[in-house]
Amino acid sequence: MKVKQKKIRVFDIVVDKEAKFFEFMDKNLLLIKDYLLLIEGEVTPKIKKFLETNGLCFVLSSGCNIKKIDSAKSSKATLTSKSSSTSAHLKQEGRAKEQVVYQETLAKKTKVINKPIRSGEILEYDGDIVSFSRVNSGAKVICEGNVTVLETIDGVVEANGDFIILKSIGKGYVVFNGDILDKDEFSGGKIKKVIKAIDGYKIEDL
Repeated sequence: MKVKQKKIRVFDIVVDKEAKFFEFMDKNLLLIKDYLLLIEGEVTPKIKKFLETNGLCFVLSSGCNIKKIDSAKSSKATLTSKSSSTSAHLKQEGRAKEQVVYQETLAKKTKVINKPIRSGEILEYDGDIVSFSRVNSGAKVICEGNVTVLETIDGVVEANGDFIILKSIGKGYVVFNGDILDKDEFSGGKIKKVIKAIDGYKIEDL
């Protein structure tokens, strides 16, 4: 027997009305099918049949004790832990080196992309990403930092940083800290920024 813990990506869906569930699925089925779905709330037989018919991987979480971790809080906790550890070590080295080592510990080099991200290509990165080209259908960009895409997104972009800058969402999807962005908000051709807010995110013209 082999046992291995794996990092997987999950959408936590709380169903309050059947109609809203199907409205959401009509818009986002192509994105949702690649994730594990944790379903809570009023899961009717019709909803369950839909999930099974479409081959979606799901867990009905009623009575299921799954530990949930907020990605933003988790990142902040990790950062605090690193900062405390680094500061304690640097006190022995002297204040002269503290700022340099602190920056080296926390800073991530920005990945710059000047060519289209092709269909079937999966790009995963721990730092920030800036793309001057389009994200083609079937391509995925998964970033733990901030993302800037200055051309149309026809694939999937997932960012878990403090902001994301976009010009246009075409046939694709954008997930910002677990929230799926509404494509209609980016239909005007203007470059916009999405930042964290108390109730999820806020979109502003750049």
